[in-house]
Amino acid sequence: MSATPLQVLTRPFAIEPVTNIMLPDGIFDNAIYNLRIAAHFTNTSSTALTNVTVYLESVSDPGIAPLAETFTFPSIPAGASVLVQWPANFQFATPGKRLVSFVARADGFTSRRSIQQIFVSETRFNAATNSYTCRIEEGTLHVSHLQGHTPAQTWGSTGTNSDGKCHCPPPYGPNVPTGLTMGWTPNPAYTGVHGDLPFSDPWWKILAIIVAAVAALVAIIAAALGAGKANFSAGGTFEETDPSVHCCTPKGAANGKPEFTVAGVASTIASGAIVVACSDAADPFFRGQAATPPAPGETTVAEQVVAKWELPEPPNAGIPYTADVSWTYQRVTTGNTYSHSVTETQTNIHVAGDVEMDTPATVHAFDPLWVRAKFEKADGGFFKGPEVYALCLFQAPGGLFFAQPLTDDGLGFDPGANDGVYAGSLNLELVRRILLSQDQDVYGVWRVFVFAQDVNLTKPGTPPEIAAQTIGGFFVSSAIEITFDPNLPCPLKSQAAITVV
Repeated sequence: MSATPLQVLTRPFAIEPVTNIMLPDGIFDNAIYNLRIAAHFTNTSSTALTNVTVYLESVSDPGIAPLAETFTFPSIPAGASVLVQWPANFQFATPGKRLVSFVARADGFTSRRSIQQIFVSETRFNAATNSYTCRIEEGTLHVSHLQGHTPAQTWGSTGTNSDGKCHCPPPYGPNVPTGLTMGWTPNPAYTGVHGDLPFSDPWWKILAIIVAAVAALVAIIAAALGAGKANFSAGGTFEETDPSVHCCTPKGAANGKPEFTVAGVASTIASGAIVVACSDAADPFFRGQAATPPAPGETTVAEQVVAKWELPEPPNAGIPYTADVSWTYQRVTTGNTYSHSVTETQTNIHVAGDVEMDTPATVHAFDPLWVRAKFEKADGGFFKGPEVYALCLFQAPGGLFFAQPLTDDGLGFDPGANDGVYAGSLNLELVRRILLSQDQDVYGVWRVFVFAQDVNLTKPGTPPEIAAQTIGGFFVSSAIEITFDPNLPCPLKSQAAITVV
């Protein structure tokens, strides 16, 4: 028999389980102990596979401890990519590239093994200096003087929107970065113009966005699980700049505490301002290196970028917002110090169009609630299959939230694999127990909110300077908006409503 034509073709990515958010570019950081290893398994054949089992066989780092679990699928359509996630503990993970082995088997075939790399970083906070270090095999990034627009004092208080129903989230929220100092210590020191890229893939700036995202997410984890419960190894604060960030969202508490998903979405969107300000084509480190070639015989031992930017408008998901940036690069060699400065305007290229939604207007208890969504690209096409990681929040009539994945794999309520329709559902029979415990019930109007992050599908083996130009984990669609205007109404917007009778 031939091997099962079901493979993991692209790099697995990290999902933080409290917020359900993909970490920047899918990179795993051991400052957050508990993460999910998410992978797309693709049926590469022209026929459906039946009675499929998949499992995570091993990880090359013994410091990474995944939970052993086998997943089964009665059928996987031809060409479909199914998303599977394994909880894992990364507390003792070693920074660098690590290999993960997955195994799949279907009726009529032998087992097929897929081996893919994951990227692991290590972020730590120094309270004495209010600075961070992010360590990987190629070197260490030191991040200090992290400046940003912090949440307004009204964040966390009660607010109202047009229908009179809104509560702002707890007193943690998105910090929108507006400046930072990044110091890079290469390992080892190098000769020539350019040093090794982190993981031989993304630009150096991705480590800075990991620092910002980790700083935000650990605060949310602490609020969700209790600060006394050791689930992270980082923390810290921003240096405040005006204006304040305003954002309001309904608050609820249900499985996974999805109100923390909203906070995580807002923080991840806000952290994206770093990547926009520091450009996608080539970041300040790479451009600074190109502009400061060292003299023959010199070795580069340290580098630094000091960057500041202004945001004329809030950095919202899928919008081509701009950042007016000034940055200075400095190279320190064994014989000299070189510098290069740039002032420019950068524009967010992670943009998207509208979201098309389809839900039933009315559902009888206790049939499932379901939603189908299409996420339009900037060029007018639609994202499809494994191109995005999408999820949905169903808000019960009494205010509780329930998070569910949206997939384009031809399973469940999805009409067909890779057709650009992402579908998900909620079992009302199961969630009713939770609702009744909160003196609520399933009857009434349910509101639907959808979110989507793009996935880095760069193929292994792509030259580093080309691979670095693709970054995943950006929100291309979000039901939440960030604003600098305190007079605007609550901006969490449901895209659909379902009445349960």
